[in-house]
Formats: sequence, structure tokens, C-alpha cells
Amino acid sequence: MKTIYITLKNKDLKALFIIRFKMLVMLTFLLLIFSCSNEGCDYDQNEAFDCPNIQLNYGDPCDSNGDSINDGTINQFCECIPDMTIISQCPGFIQNGDFEDITGDPNNVVDEDIDLATSWKELWQSGSLADLFDNATTNFGSASFVAPTPASGVFAGMWIENSTNQSRPATYREGMFNQLTASILPNSGSYTLTFDYANMSQSIASNDIKVGVYGVNHVATDPLPASPTGLGTPSNLDLFGSSNTVFLGEVVITSTTTNTWSTATFTIDTNTLTGMPGVGVNHIMITNSHLPFMDYGKMFIGFDNFCLTN
Repeated sequence: MKTIYITLKNKDLKALFIIRFKMLVMLTFLLLIFSCSNEGCDYDQNEAFDCPNIQLNYGDPCDSNGDSINDGTINQFCECIPDMTIISQCPGFIQNGDFEDITGDPNNVVDEDIDLATSWKELWQSGSLADLFDNATTNFGSASFVAPTPASGVFAGMWIENSTNQSRPATYREGMFNQLTASILPNSGSYTLTFDYANMSQSIASNDIKVGVYGVNHVATDPLPASPTGLGTPSNLDLFGSSNTVFLGEVVITSTTTNTWSTATFTIDTNTLTGMPGVGVNHIMITNSHLPFMDYGKMFIGFDNFCLTN
């Protein structure tokens, strides 16, 4: 009987020790929580962050432009760097690349109506701009012009004039301007641009010409540049300001090009581009090239199915 009593007593002491130990741990935890205020603590809670001023860590998602959307990443300098946008399906970064989304009838006026195509507009405040046509168009502005083949729905058309005489009148200086779905940033890799073209003025002899493609940083609500006074005045690079414009490349259209659609493709390497705006480009400009051939050339070119992907 005495042995049983001693055994039970030892078990009671062990249980009591465990209960008191648990109570001590809980009490210590509660003291740590409630005894330390912001004023009384010896440590700074912000020290838990790599970037205490913004209370974020390296690699955290962040809002790069103040629109409340986390579209960037915190770098080692506590800066919010926009993430590179990946768009691999056409039309990619170009909006309404096939011109099919329109706000009016392209045949209500003969020419200079590219702004009927959503997300496309003129390059300057007034004067020559690209035209918009569709399968029902019979008047292209000249009896010598023919429609591209095969029929492709709504498409654009404009004069491309190349000359080393940059003081020629701006009569045939035309172009179009597209607002991209997302900015293309410097050092963000390679992009591929494709578009279809056709020579609608094939009955008029011409030497080879060049189509110039430019990236532009332009706030959509800002006014467009003043109308140019000459074929190269101002230069395409200076139209929106040299710090806002970068030459992306050009496509040669040969003298033997017909009205059958052809496809142009070239690569844009943002890692090696010279003159890329620091904030990137948010528009693309299609017009004549500022680097003309020595021999004069002029064609009326149809354009369709623009696509810019990475």
C-alpha cells in the first residue's frame, strides 16, 4: 500500500511540473507581446524590411506607376522596376493591327481617314495622313491605283516617298501612329515586327523605297506635333523630339513589288538600340524612312496585319 502511494505521488508531481512549465512559457510569451510598445521597444520594427521606407523586401511586387496595380518588382536599390511584358500572340503590342475595329465607314471619304481605325491616328496636327479602305472600296484616290490581292477586309494605304532632297514639299509625306498595349522598355530583349504590304500604284514606275518604323514615347493626351514643312523637315527623329523617338528599323519595297500582299519581318533588339527613351516607347510610327536611297522613289503602299511580339 505504501509503494502504490509513493508512485501516485511522483506522478502527481510530474504532472504539476509540466503544467507549471507550460504556464511559465505562456506567461513569458504574453509579456513579450504586451510589455513592448513602439515607444518602449529597443528595436525598430522597420528593420524587418529590406526597404524600411516603403516596407517592402527585395523581389516584392510593387506598383511602378501609381495606378494601384502591382506591375513591377523591388530591386536591390529599393526601386520599383516595371516587369517586362510578354505578348506572344498577334497582334501583340500593336492594337487593332488588322484595322478591322473601326468607328465609321472608310468609304465615306476618299482618303486621310486612318483615325477611323481604333488605336490608329495621324502623325501630326493637320495635313497628309494615311488612308483607310476595305473590300468595298472602288475609289482609292487615283484611277491608276488597284486594290491589294487577295481581299483582306479593312486595310490602310499611304504614299511612301523617298528622296535625298529633304526640302521637297511635304505633299507625299504620310504616316500613321499606333498606341501600344504596353510600353516597350530599354534592355527588355528582342521583339519581332511583321506586317503585310502591297504596291497599289504598280502601274507607275518607281525605284526601290524604304518604309521607316519608329518607336515614340508620347502621352496620349498631349497634342500632336505641328505639321511638317518638308519631306524631311523636321526629320522623323525630331518630329516628337529626339529624346522621345528611336529608329526601330526599315523595310525595303522593291521596284518589282506588285499589288499581291507580301509579308515583311524584322527583329528589334532593345538591348542594342541607340537612342531608346529611358522610359521606353508606347507608340509606333509608320512612315517613310529618314535614310533614303540615292535614287528617288515613290509608291502608294497598302498595309495590313501589323503584329509586334516578344
